[in-house]
Amino acid sequence: MNKNAIRFSLLVVLNLLVLYRSIEIDVDQLLKDINFLIGQVTIDRNFIFLFISASISFLTILLLYFFRPFSEIYLTHYLKSSYYLMINLVSISTIYLVFRIYGYSRLYILIYLFLGVLFLQTLDKLIK
Repeated sequence: MNKNAIRFSLLVVLNLLVLYRSIEIDVDQLLKDINFLIGQVTIDRNFIFLFISASISFLTILLLYFFRPFSEIYLTHYLKSSYYLMINLVSISTIYLVFRIYGYSRLYILIYLFLGVLFLQTLDKLIK
C-alpha cells in the first residue's frame, strides 16, 4: 500500500470518527443541495458521512501536493507539525463550509487535528 492510500484511509477514519461522535451533526443542507442537483433521491446518512470524510481527506492530500515545494524548502526541518496542522485545518474547514455541515463537536475536531498531525508526521518518518 502506498503512502497516499494510507494517508487517505487514516484521514477518512478520523473524519468518520468526528462525524459519528458529533451528536448534533446536521447534514440536511448538503442533502437538499444533492436533491436539487440530481433530483429526489434517498441517500443513506452513512454514505453522506463517507462522502464528506473522503472529500476532506482528498483535499488534504491535494493541498499537501500543492504546497510540497514550500514544505521541502523550509518546513522539512522546522515547524512540520504546524504545516500539517494548517493543511488539516484548511481542509476540514473548507469542506464543512462548502457542504454547510453544522453541529459538529469542537472537541472531536480538535482530536482530529491532533491525531491527523500525529499520523501524518509518523507516516512521513516511517515511509521515508
